[in-house]
Amino acid sequence: MQRLQGATLGLWSSLTPVPQYAFATLNLKQLKQRMKSVGSIRKITKAMKMVAASKMKQDVQRLENGKYFGIRSVQDLFAQETYLQKKQLTFKINKTLICPITSDKGLCGGINSSIIRETRSIVRQNRNAYKLFLVGEKSLGALQRGFPELLTQAVTAIQTPINFVNSSSIAHQIQLNATEDVDQISIIFNQFKNVVQQVVKRVDLLNRKNFIAQFRLVTKYDTAEPEKEFVQNYMYEYYLATAFYHAMLNNFASETSSRMNAMENASKNAGEMLDKLTLEYNKVRQAKITVELCEIISGASAV
Repeated sequence: MQRLQGATLGLWSSLTPVPQYAFATLNLKQLKQRMKSVGSIRKITKAMKMVAASKMKQDVQRLENGKYFGIRSVQDLFAQETYLQKKQLTFKINKTLICPITSDKGLCGGINSSIIRETRSIVRQNRNAYKLFLVGEKSLGALQRGFPELLTQAVTAIQTPINFVNSSSIAHQIQLNATEDVDQISIIFNQFKNVVQQVVKRVDLLNRKNFIAQFRLVTKYDTAEPEKEFVQNYMYEYYLATAFYHAMLNNFASETSSRMNAMENASKNAGEMLDKLTLEYNKVRQAKITVELCEIISGASAV
């Protein structure tokens, strides 16, 4: 009887680190859940990377096919006109309509924040000298609270893939918002350099009044063309639409390439985190096994 009591006391003394055992079990369960969630995130980011890579290939091909469409055609016409160059018209810029182009969706790196940061730095110099025409959900969410009195219109949920018809429709809305007090239109977008590099670019365009003032000095070479009133309005719409189309092509290619890189980095980080969690899981599991072996050995020695 005394021996049995001694064995019982020895067994209870060997079970002294019960809280530590329970803590190790709890950690093991938490680590397993964390590993499962990180693994799921890794699968999602890998899938998103593959989708973004496929879309990027299409957007880059679309940019290559359309990046020279009408770009600088009107500017070259003005530059080659000798009489216009002799006049050297200059226009005073009192108010500018800024059109920052961002994406509707996130998870694409820092391209949207770069556009927003550039827009804020420009507007904060003199709020009274600017108006805002926002393109994309991200620019609307970031700028409408800080500059509500400057916001004229916002265009979101743009249909993809982008084409000249959609760009012309948005450019027409920009033209309508460029009222008489607006002297210049500035488009801010991400210019696509390569898969890993995009730069913020600003393109300044004339308003309708200043454009017509310059176009009136262009010599009429072909007698069969329509009247000048029709031509100058048509050429201004073409001038604005092609510039905006070029900006949209660059921005969409930049968005998909940046999203592919962001998802690749996210997958890599998730893999590194999963390796660390696996190592920690094995450590805790080994500690749990060691505690159990110690308990068995202590119980056997007590008997």
